[in-house]
Amino acid sequence: MFDETAGPQEGAADLRGETLISDVWYVAALSRDVPRGQARRIDICGGLLDVTRDRSSRLSATFDGQPARLSESEDLIWYFHPGAAGPDPLAASAPRRLGGPKAKVRYCAEVIIPAHQDDAAYGLLDPAHTPFVHKSPLWRGSGILKEKTKHFEPNDFGFTMVPHAPVNSDIYNLIGGKIGVRIEFRLPGLRAEYIQNRKHTVLGLTALTPVDTRHTRLRQIFYWDSPVLSLIRPVVPLAAKPFLQQDVEIMRLRRENEPYGGKGMLLGDSDRQFIWYMQIKREWQAARQAGREFRNTLAPTTLRWRT
Repeated sequence: MFDETAGPQEGAADLRGETLISDVWYVAALSRDVPRGQARRIDICGGLLDVTRDRSSRLSATFDGQPARLSESEDLIWYFHPGAAGPDPLAASAPRRLGGPKAKVRYCAEVIIPAHQDDAAYGLLDPAHTPFVHKSPLWRGSGILKEKTKHFEPNDFGFTMVPHAPVNSDIYNLIGGKIGVRIEFRLPGLRAEYIQNRKHTVLGLTALTPVDTRHTRLRQIFYWDSPVLSLIRPVVPLAAKPFLQQDVEIMRLRRENEPYGGKGMLLGDSDRQFIWYMQIKREWQAARQAGREFRNTLAPTTLRWRT
């Protein structure tokens, strides 16, 4: 949690929250992970989720031996992790549709990050994360810093970076044409990046799913309808796997620092997205405990930083 007494612009950051977010849908598996007539056991949210698909392709599940609720859409299997506060409006509905092209997962890579869900979310929301943590010729590194101005609006369960022209990476040029990018973040830990031109759409979904309070499964999931990306699909793992291992390594280093009491600082616009995440998470938990409707109190905002 950040220190609210320090004012809205800065604070000390202890990113390892005490609780996981409940009464929400988590990505539990890809549809292809549980073929017809088979079962799979998944470590999730501090327990064991046993998923079975019968010969008619119907899914059923138990969580630590108790009936569990699943939903399947867009090539993903979602698990609803209940809390102690009883039914809520989101529990009555299926997970929000992502709008991935043709609802077909084209590629997925995953790793287990040695970090709490909140700490993993910080990696998604820190603007400096990609240029300073990830090293690849496919995207710009930290050697060239640029001024950024991004406009944000609240959405139903988080916030959206409104459509803009990309400036960071040559990888966008693979799609061709005039590109626009829209990025949405929603609880419990879903970052959806929509890359579009007049003809094609690519959806890059980063989904955080807690294994327990010390480990988080990070899935990088791609949907696309671009023939060029289908053509280069066999070489995608060459970039994706090292990318995710760099996430694992930086979180390992953070964990090594824990015994020394090191705390990060949340400062200004560059950390505002993570501050919003914690604010929305606390509001969701407070609403659940009070039995009232969740209210996203964020307002349209322009943020500026240099990365």
